[in-house]
Amino acid sequence: MTTVETRVRSVLDAPRGHRFSRTPAPVRGTRQVREQHLLRQMAGNPKVAHRLEHGVLPGWMRVAKEHGGSEEREAGRAGVIEPEPEPAPLPRGRHRRTPRRRHGWAVPSYGAVLVAGMMIGQLARLVL
Repeated sequence: MTTVETRVRSVLDAPRGHRFSRTPAPVRGTRQVREQHLLRQMAGNPKVAHRLEHGVLPGWMRVAKEHGGSEEREAGRAGVIEPEPEPAPLPRGRHRRTPRRRHGWAVPSYGAVLVAGMMIGQLARLVL
């Protein structure tokens, strides 16, 4: 056996859970130390500079900005309330159609297949 085969065999013969050695993750310090290290690396980034000046925006502020809630509040303060446009009707695509009823033809079609099979069997008996 070669050395590679010996190493492979020793790994495969080891019990489950002990086949491979696990190296522990390096401990670099607390979260704040890591964050400071990353901020120093990204010093030229304008978003990082804004964050350092103004702090981190909470998630709810970003969501409120995307939804445009401030415009509605300003219009409500001025006393001007615009009517909301009516929603567009839902598209009537293929998935909205009522399925066709096929059960009316099921019994006659099975009967026709049965009769055709019996006739072919009789013809085969006469010919052969």
